[in-house]
Amino acid sequence: MLDSPTNDDVSNGLADRPELSILPVETCDGCGLCCQGIGSPVAIYASRPGLPDPHPSRPPDLPAELIREINDHFSGLFRGQEPQDACLWFDRATLRCRHYEYRPPICREYQLGGSECQRRRAEERARTDC
Repeated sequence: MLDSPTNDDVSNGLADRPELSILPVETCDGCGLCCQGIGSPVAIYASRPGLPDPHPSRPPDLPAELIREINDHFSGLFRGQEPQDACLWFDRATLRCRHYEYRPPICREYQLGGSECQRRRAEERARTDC
């Protein structure tokens, strides 16, 4: 059901436009918000000097070149100390994870269309709407 147009709507030429609902989120295509502004969850996979074993969440089949990339990038930083702009594995061109099959547990738990996904998308809409 549509609300009646307000005086402001009429004066702004919006009286004839129906109220649009937000469609349910069905895909990650063109988004990538969950990978930005959260730091880099893959930092938990970094090797730690003095600790004999890797983090228990690090996949046992994580390729050596990815371990080197992580170790080189974080060089002793712990999760939360890394730059917060985007995840190391976030590909800005495709807006996707470069190594999705090895993503950390926090990324696996993030639900497409879940409350956090909806919140981040709403914030981005509000930020970019003029």
